[in-house]
Amino acid sequence: MSPRQKMINLMYLVLIAMLALNVDTAVLEKFVLINQSFENTNAEKVTDNINKVEAIRAAVDDSGNRSEDLKVLEKAEQVRANARALLRYMNQVKDSIANMTGGKDSNGKYKGYTDTDAISRFMVKLGNGDTLKIRLNNFSTFIAEEIFEDTSSVNKLARDASEIDIYRDDESYRHLPFKELNFGYNTPMVGGLASISQLQSDLINLEIKALEKLAASVGAADLKFDVVSLTILPEQRVVAAGAKYKAQLFLSAASSAIVPIMTANGDTLDVTNGRGYYEFTVKGDRYDKNGLSQQSYIGAISVTLPGGKDTTFVDTIDYYVARPVIQIQSASVQALYLNCGNEIQVRVPALGSDYNPSFTVTGGDLVRGSGVGEITIIPNTSKVDLNVSNAGNFLGTKSFGVRKIPAPEIQARIKGKQIDLIKGIPVNTASFSLDAIPDESFAAFLPKDARFQVREAEISLVRANRGVSRIRSTSKNISLTKLAGKRKGDLIVIEIKQVARANFRGDVENFRNFTGRVIKIPLN
Repeated sequence: MSPRQKMINLMYLVLIAMLALNVDTAVLEKFVLINQSFENTNAEKVTDNINKVEAIRAAVDDSGNRSEDLKVLEKAEQVRANARALLRYMNQVKDSIANMTGGKDSNGKYKGYTDTDAISRFMVKLGNGDTLKIRLNNFSTFIAEEIFEDTSSVNKLARDASEIDIYRDDESYRHLPFKELNFGYNTPMVGGLASISQLQSDLINLEIKALEKLAASVGAADLKFDVVSLTILPEQRVVAAGAKYKAQLFLSAASSAIVPIMTANGDTLDVTNGRGYYEFTVKGDRYDKNGLSQQSYIGAISVTLPGGKDTTFVDTIDYYVARPVIQIQSASVQALYLNCGNEIQVRVPALGSDYNPSFTVTGGDLVRGSGVGEITIIPNTSKVDLNVSNAGNFLGTKSFGVRKIPAPEIQARIKGKQIDLIKGIPVNTASFSLDAIPDESFAAFLPKDARFQVREAEISLVRANRGVSRIRSTSKNISLTKLAGKRKGDLIVIEIKQVARANFRGDVENFRNFTGRVIKIPLN
């Protein structure tokens, strides 16, 4: 409830208590003061409302007396005329009540202010309370329908007890109609006048609400810019050290009263404070020698201009897409190794946090890594093409040559130490190993793919250029115990038949890029 409604409700409670206790008439004089306070305030508000109508008239004239604004003025004058007529009628009701109770004395004091019969007889029995209710509610309905165009937005001015929250659940009051609630049996004359003055105040307040809405609608079709901000338009947002930074500074203005329709390339944009926000992933093609691709899109803003004319502003916006620089980070950038897991990192610095790449490969297989841009390429031809896209947009292709895996060096060793092929080994040596040592550069680049092992070797005992005995081994560990009859001066001739390699997945395969090799070890 509003403070005013609380006050009048309190007044009724005090009135009821007063009647029940038969308090001194001095208390009733307080209602005279309440009534006078209402009447003084109401007079001031009526003057304000007259000024509001004049202000609307001046605003309409300043806007060129456009037809839509003249309609607003016509409604404002109708609101003022209806309110003035109803206020005049309510003053006549108060005068009639005062005259029935003896009028005023020479000091302007109501003679019958203690009368408790006249109000009830005049307003309830003679039906003037019903007439007042109808006229008050007709006015509130007019305001709701003609000004606010929503009957639920305006409460009735004259309500029965069942329509007022504090009485709705009260058995003693909720059955009372408007006239009996406000002017029922034993209501003092001055209390009834105060009630009518309070209803006049409610009427005037509703008139204020209506006139303010009408005043706000004068010139509503105007394109008024009330949101002004500084805008900076740089020629480039990224500038290299030593280069010049260039930008335009200007004031941009928008209207908070309207929401224009903005589109870009046919897409409708979200508009906030007169600004439309457009975001898309750029695509480039036909790059020039400087790596730039000229692109454009069409922007449009539709707005209703003064006079009700719908206007659309259209412009073509040019922009340039820079060819993205694809950076490859790998132990071996220039070429990849055949049938190996070549781990590389693909970076496109220009995309920053928008970097979300996808890859395809021709000439091999591809395995995605755990990090962004981390991949493993397994070539199966002499050339590999890596195609890079970002968020579905093709960025470019990187091509790689493919190298064959260098053959490992086979060394004969005893307890990890390479055998001196000039000095040889003692005739009673029982065994040695054949170790496959990977190429140093290859092992540094791809250690997971540089794991070799001798799979097959033929070992012969040669004396005076003639073979004495021969054994075959499928392991890198060679036992000489089966070569019987060894003598000083004989040769151990080792022919490497086959080498195997374990790749980055742990799969073992025959190493095809290996040609047979012969190792000769003298016995001493």
